[in-house]
Amino acid sequence: MKNKRMHLMAGVLAICLVDAAQAADKNLVEQTFAKAWRGASGIDYVKPSGDDVDAMRGLFTRLLKGERGEEINSHLKQLGWNLRTQSSGNATWTVLTEAENKRSGRGLFAIASRGRHALQAPHVPSDGLTGDILLRYAADGLPRALAWNTLPRSKIDLAHSDGTYFIAFSQAYTDVFPNDKVIQVHGFEGSRRRTRAGEQSGAIISATHRNPSRELHTAVDCLKQRLDPNTRLYGKDVSELGGTTNSIARTLRRDGYEGFIHVELSLPLREALHADAQKRQALFECLGGLQ
Repeated sequence: MKNKRMHLMAGVLAICLVDAAQAADKNLVEQTFAKAWRGASGIDYVKPSGDDVDAMRGLFTRLLKGERGEEINSHLKQLGWNLRTQSSGNATWTVLTEAENKRSGRGLFAIASRGRHALQAPHVPSDGLTGDILLRYAADGLPRALAWNTLPRSKIDLAHSDGTYFIAFSQAYTDVFPNDKVIQVHGFEGSRRRTRAGEQSGAIISATHRNPSRELHTAVDCLKQRLDPNTRLYGKDVSELGGTTNSIARTLRRDGYEGFIHVELSLPLREALHADAQKRQALFECLGGLQ
C-alpha cells in the first residue's frame, strides 16, 4: 500500500512538473489571454463610468510613453486592473488585465517596449482565430500594442459601443503615436455575403468610409501582390463589410486621426495568417506602409 501511495504521489508530481513546464513555455501575453477568458460565460459586462474611462485614458497614455512605477500601479489597482511585465525576445511586454474580482468585460491590453502600430481583435471568439493571430504577432515582435475583448460579442460589442476602454486605449495610442496605424482585425464568411465581390474576397480593407486615401490604395495593391490577390478595398472594389458604424474609428476620426484600418479576413486567409509568419509580416508591412 505504501509503495502504491508513493507511486501515486510521484505521478501527481510528474504531472505538476509537466504543467509547470508547459506554463513556462507560454509567454506572459499568451498566459494572460487564456486566463482572461476563463469562466467568461459567468461574467456580465458592466459599462464603466465616464470618469473611470477618462482616468484610464490618462494611464494608458503614461504607460505608452514608457512610464512605470508604484504610483501608476496604485491608480490601476484602484480602477480594478493588474499590471505585469515580462521580457520576451527583443521587447518587454506590459500587460493589463482586469483584477479577478473586478472582471466586467473591459478588455485585455498589451504594450511592447518597441515595434510599430496597434492591433485590435474586438470580436473573439466569434471572428475565429483573430485573437490567436494577435498572439502570433506578439511572438513575432512586430506590433507596439495589442487589444482584445474579453467577453463574447453577444454580451458586449466593443467595436460598436461608446464609452469603452477600447476607445480610451485607441485614443491614448494615437495621442502618443500619431503616425502609427490602428489596425482592427475581423473575420467573415464568404457564404454569408450579399455581393459576389464580397463572397469572393480574401480580405476587405477599409478606412470605414467610402473615400479611402491613396495610401490605403497602395496598401491594398501591396496585399494583392504579397498576401492574397483577392484583397479588395472598400469603397472601390466592394461595397460591404466596410466597418462604417465602428465606434472606435468614428471617435478617432472626430479627434482628427485618419490612420484607422478596418480589416475583414476570410477563414482561409485567417488560417494562413495563423500558420505562416511571413504572411503575417506581409499583412503588417503592407498596412503599416513599411513595404
